[in-house]
Amino acid sequence: MQSNAASSRGFTLLELMVGITVLGILLGLGVPAFNEIIRNNRVAAQTNELITALSLARSEASKRGMPVSICASNSTQNGCADDDEDNWGNGWFVFSDRTGVAGEIDDDDEVLQRWRAASGGLQLATNDIGFVRFGPDGALLSNAVVFNLQHEQCSGENLRQISIVATGRANLAKVSCP
Repeated sequence: MQSNAASSRGFTLLELMVGITVLGILLGLGVPAFNEIIRNNRVAAQTNELITALSLARSEASKRGMPVSICASNSTQNGCADDDEDNWGNGWFVFSDRTGVAGEIDDDDEVLQRWRAASGGLQLATNDIGFVRFGPDGALLSNAVVFNLQHEQCSGENLRQISIVATGRANLAKVSCP
C-alpha cells in the first residue's frame, strides 16, 4: 500500500492565515455585541432585584399591619443613608418601621432582608429620596419616588425607570439613556 502524499498534506500557510483572519473579523464583530448583551442583562437583573425588594416591603406591610420601609444603605452598608441620599448603589434594606424616625432602622425595628451593592458599572439613583415607606394597606406613606437604573455605558433605550405610585404599586418603563 502506498500513501498518497497529495491527500495527507494538511493546511497550507495561506489557508491558515485566511482562517485566522476570518476568525478575527467574526470576533471583532461579535465581542462588542456580546458585551452589550451582558450590560443589558445586568441592568435587567438589578431591576428585578429592586422590584422584588419593593414588593416584599409592600406585602410585609400588609401582612404585618404596620409600616415597612426600604432604605438606601449607607457607604459602610450597616444602616440607612441620609433621607435625601439619592445613590442607592450601596444596596438597600427592607425593615419593619414601627417606631422611631420614619425611614431609619431603630432599636425596635426588624431588618427583614438586605441587598448588597450593585456591581458591574450599574448606577441606581432616585429623585433625592433615601427611603420608601409602605403603610398597613400597602399604600405609599413616603414621598413619591422614581428610581433610575442604568449601566455607566448606557445607550439606546436601556435606562430602567421604576416609579412608585400613591397606591404603592411599582411601574417599570424602559426609557432612553441621557
